[in-house]
Amino acid sequence: MLIHHVDAVLHLRFQNGIMVSCSKDRTIAVWKMNANPQNIIMKHALVGHRAAVNVVDFDEKYIVSASGDRTIKVWGTDTCEFIRTLQGHSRGIACLQYHGNLVVSGSSDCTIKLWDIEVGAILRTLEGHEELVRCIRFDAHRIVSGAYDGKIKVWDLKAALDLRTPVKDICIRTISEHKGRVFRLQFDEFQIVSSSHDDSIVIFDFLSPHDYYSDFKVRKHQFSESSNSEISEGTLRRVNSNNSLDSLIDDLS
Repeated sequence: MLIHHVDAVLHLRFQNGIMVSCSKDRTIAVWKMNANPQNIIMKHALVGHRAAVNVVDFDEKYIVSASGDRTIKVWGTDTCEFIRTLQGHSRGIACLQYHGNLVVSGSSDCTIKLWDIEVGAILRTLEGHEELVRCIRFDAHRIVSGAYDGKIKVWDLKAALDLRTPVKDICIRTISEHKGRVFRLQFDEFQIVSSSHDDSIVIFDFLSPHDYYSDFKVRKHQFSESSNSEISEGTLRRVNSNNSLDSLIDDLS
């Protein structure tokens, strides 16, 4: 058992022998992992946020944290020194992903922001969700977001980064199949998988996996409650889930 945080641990990431955790206690802990789990040690505690730290991401260069205090903070992965604060959201931040020079964040202010991590500048703000943006993922082509409005939105990343592109042309598709808040999602070139407060897990297939923009279509798969196996296409299937996720992020006002 690893002990440092004094309140709920809200998120963690680990890779290459490093684990980063964040907590409702407003701190981030950086852990050095070893082959022997008994030898995992805390390397640093990062302090600076003024509200619960809801999500972290990192690579070999930067640790990025987002909080209910409406800010994103950037820290050096090796030194654990504070580097800069990204400010722009008007309410608490619930989710983010960091890769390369790009950070994409989602907030209780119903917006998604794209940031240049090296200079701390906002590259674009995406609007369209009607409630808190709870989960966000991106790759080289697309951003996929899920929100408490029950909607999943697919955005053209390259268009979003080109300021000449009209806002109306950035959102490729809005998927409105969930009947409750969307909490988690993942995607690849073939499908989006999402989970919701409506007790369902839904898989949306791209009919043309390598055609990201021209004819975006969705197929829905049904699952069996007893076996979790696929039954048929065209209908949604409810499976058991834990609805306590609503309490796992905090200070999003």
